[in-house]
Amino acid sequence: MSFQSNSSDKTAFCKPEAIRNTRMGTQLFSTDVYSRMAQEHDKLLRKAEELMQEILSSELPMCSISTIFLNAGGQFGLFEFINTCVLDSYLMALYSCYKQHDRIASLFNSSEKLRAPMVFLRAGMHNEAKASWLFLSQCKVTKNSENEKYEIDAWSKPADHLHMFSDLLLPKEDSTPYSQEIIKNSLRAFKDHGTAHGLGFSSLTASLILVEIHLDIVPPTYVDDAYQRTFELQFLLMTRRSCSTHMLVGINLFDKWTLFDDVGPSSEDFSLNYKFNKDFIICFAGYLNIEQK
Repeated sequence: MSFQSNSSDKTAFCKPEAIRNTRMGTQLFSTDVYSRMAQEHDKLLRKAEELMQEILSSELPMCSISTIFLNAGGQFGLFEFINTCVLDSYLMALYSCYKQHDRIASLFNSSEKLRAPMVFLRAGMHNEAKASWLFLSQCKVTKNSENEKYEIDAWSKPADHLHMFSDLLLPKEDSTPYSQEIIKNSLRAFKDHGTAHGLGFSSLTASLILVEIHLDIVPPTYVDDAYQRTFELQFLLMTRRSCSTHMLVGINLFDKWTLFDDVGPSSEDFSLNYKFNKDFIICFAGYLNIEQK
């Protein structure tokens, strides 16, 4: 089952077989670099599994979300990352849910795609977290002829990363018609706000709902579905009117909203009472099933 994205602009992406010249050098030209990325990703998965065993044996403490700051860009081995604001905003938003809610931690840990970046963030290994995500994404890759490194351009929209959640998408492919109808009825509660994607263990109820959205007003803090289940707003991926190409994220952190921007720590006062129509455009939202807290 695949996600259907409202995003039609794929100009930031390229196919593996593409060849093009850039100001930084010449893009690789066969699948060599992508094979290397796949090999590096396999190594990262093995490292994440080792760290997971340390977590299970209580030998690895969990980094507090309040002490994590993801700087823009990054590097892992021969790969350098640029234009990472969407990725950084996603990782901060998801890790805040992972850190605060055991149900979400269990959900993300059940998916190999999401477990690795979450475990690396927990260990304070930020570049590894970014690499484990980007190596699975269709980013443009160029070779820098000056230093022989590869540059991964993470320029994207939030919807371009929905493939990372495919393992958790509801309804499950093997679910019954009854279960499929249940989750579809539940997601209809979000139809006035955007395109909703339910994530969870069971098709009968979503633990987390991701909503593709485009609003200049804050969406509702609470949404009730057709079965009287309540979902609470957890994060907002946003741009500013003054800088529409840069993504940042508002996070519900232990019932206090915090603004995160990967270009530097923000001292800006931020709350859901902020006059969004003066500054922010909301692109993506995450809602938690609070019945499962």
